[in-house]
Amino acid sequence: MTPRYDILLFDADNTLFDFSLAERNAFRETAERVGLPLTEELFRAYSEINAGLWKRLECGGIGIEELKIERFRRLLLLTGRPDDGETLSDAAFLRDVYMEALSLQTCLVDGAEEVCRRLARDYALYIITNGISMIQRGRFGRSVLKPYFRGMFVSEEIGVQKPRREYFDAVFSALGNPPKERVLVIGDSLTSDCDGAIAYGLDICRFDPKNEGDGGRTLTYTVHTLSGIPDLLRERLP
Repeated sequence: MTPRYDILLFDADNTLFDFSLAERNAFRETAERVGLPLTEELFRAYSEINAGLWKRLECGGIGIEELKIERFRRLLLLTGRPDDGETLSDAAFLRDVYMEALSLQTCLVDGAEEVCRRLARDYALYIITNGISMIQRGRFGRSVLKPYFRGMFVSEEIGVQKPRREYFDAVFSALGNPPKERVLVIGDSLTSDCDGAIAYGLDICRFDPKNEGDGGRTLTYTVHTLSGIPDLLRERLP
């Protein structure tokens, strides 16, 4: 029987790539290189600052270039640094060191390679990601997942982020405007992935490893492990 979908659009971070681990590794390498105190409290502070700024980016409340440096400016202020030009300059240096370190991180979510290998036999796989181009393409280019994907759509290159309609417009235009009912989005984020897919009229499979629920949304599918996706799609054959 013919599969229900032709195209699977995978989110990258914390869907296929273990971003939480990658972030921690890159922060450790950055702190060691520049002499920041390598404490759990400082890492948690950075992670919270970063996550909050990315949420603002999704809503259009900050630009990507400002985000890259603002997260480190705020972090330095927490260490007692004054809010001056020297701190801003040091934040820019931290930005560069961290982005290079993060671009080398290729750690995956459990099961990602095997699932992508299986799915690539029957579907066209693409990555849709909010992120910084040099980081996302650097990680993807070094990853064992690369052979299974036909392309990657990075928000920084498109100029808008998921969940905005313009992001999905750009993706669909590049794919030749396939029928929406033949495309499935797979991702972990209720806002960027689920809200974006639902608003655009696409089916969504939410990857929910922590069993956090749907937040009141009507989702097409939910899986708690990546290994559940091939069987789910096989069961949903028309």
